[in-house]
Amino acid sequence: MEGWLVLDGYEDEPAAFGVPNYLGFHIRYICGVLESRGVPYTYMTIDQWRMRHKARLGDQSERAALRKELSELDGTVILAGAVVPGKYVRGTPISRREMDEVLSILPSEQPVLCGGWAIRHWRYDGWTPLRSSLFCAVQDTDASLHHYLSTGHWEHHRRTPEQWSEWALAGAFSKAVTDHPDLVSPDGSPGPLTYEIELYQGCVRFKRGCKFCIEPKKGLPLWRSEGDVLTEISTALDSGVRNVRIGGATDIYTYRAEGVEELEYPIPDPEPIARVLHGAREDERLTILHVDNANPSIVAESLEPATEITKTLVETLSDGAVLSFGLESADPTVHEQNWLNCDPQQLKTAVRLVNEHGRGRGERGLPKLLPGLNFIAGLNGETEESYQMNLELLRSMREEGLWLRRINIRQVEGQGFQEIPEQAFSEFKREVREGIDRPLLEEMLPIGTLLRGVWWEAHDDRIRRPEQVLDPRHRDESILFECFHPLHRFIV
Repeated sequence: MEGWLVLDGYEDEPAAFGVPNYLGFHIRYICGVLESRGVPYTYMTIDQWRMRHKARLGDQSERAALRKELSELDGTVILAGAVVPGKYVRGTPISRREMDEVLSILPSEQPVLCGGWAIRHWRYDGWTPLRSSLFCAVQDTDASLHHYLSTGHWEHHRRTPEQWSEWALAGAFSKAVTDHPDLVSPDGSPGPLTYEIELYQGCVRFKRGCKFCIEPKKGLPLWRSEGDVLTEISTALDSGVRNVRIGGATDIYTYRAEGVEELEYPIPDPEPIARVLHGAREDERLTILHVDNANPSIVAESLEPATEITKTLVETLSDGAVLSFGLESADPTVHEQNWLNCDPQQLKTAVRLVNEHGRGRGERGLPKLLPGLNFIAGLNGETEESYQMNLELLRSMREEGLWLRRINIRQVEGQGFQEIPEQAFSEFKREVREGIDRPLLEEMLPIGTLLRGVWWEAHDDRIRRPEQVLDPRHRDESILFECFHPLHRFIV
């Protein structure tokens, strides 16, 4: 290890994802600061820390040796940005307990910068690590680091538009990319790394956005230019990236939309996002191109431009693409009390549109573009009847023959919300998985479906443990036949 240690504890925000196989943009901006200044540094994921150093913390002599190694560093930056509850297969975000363990082994005189939305939530919940040289950023971690390197003093700062462009571009060729364990497979072929790129900041519902969400707190959306986004993608491809997801946006349809400051439902502009998508596709090195969030109410209230954008998405994205629709709850009381962004009728209108244009099968064997649906439990006003409303909505879409690529069911995090009725919630999840998910998958992927380019994530259970990374037996091709052949459903 040399210079500064940049420890990637991963991020999972409503509009930012950086848990492997995804590489988030905030960690790249941090590395971009160091790259732009020519400051030496070491990039390490929290999973690499676990595999290399976790066992050493419990042995007195090994702990002392590790502390000596770390004492040679100039400083440490730790990103902890996972604020959306979820289950992960290929990596696990840093926990508060692990953060305390890392802080305890770093030499006390060494400057340490912690950033990310998880840090803010932990501090709000009373997390007060006893360390004099620790600074917890509550604005942009990268900008706070830049200020410290320039002045020797810690302050909260936001990056300027010029810094945003500079650090995003530098981050695209930084060690966060070139040293990421998912960039290259053990056999030297391209790995599963997916480069999450930021399209814009904030949310068009900044005046009255969903109460549980952090995005409206960022204020009026700040757009990146099409040229900036495409230059970053090209630079990432120069660094060996082959898979890109255009994220960092609460709604792909409202990129550079009209009437953001005045209208409840800004009007989508099909041209800017088309320039980004077609421009990215012109580079033949790009293998996978996907997007993330979309707001069903925007689609439903502006069908003509939304249809044009949907056709562009189908034309340019790789098959298997998912538009993440955040309904959160079908209960009108929950909708009103939590300022949710769409109602069930708007959702169904948007789902119909995407199904109409995106159900065709692509070259990898998957539907080209389908909606995903998000539910959140524990929002204010929720009752056991709320879950029945959710099920009735799902059943009505099944009866209409509409496809949903996936259904996420999560529990709200943070203070100011209510307790979840555990039995009713568990029953709701079971009914969704068995009565909705399974039939949908069987219909979308019938017996004999040929899927190409499948990446096997785990062996024996869902979670990719350190031994599955280190032991080549867990990468043996026989695992595929062992796991797939008895199903007689998917052929790889």
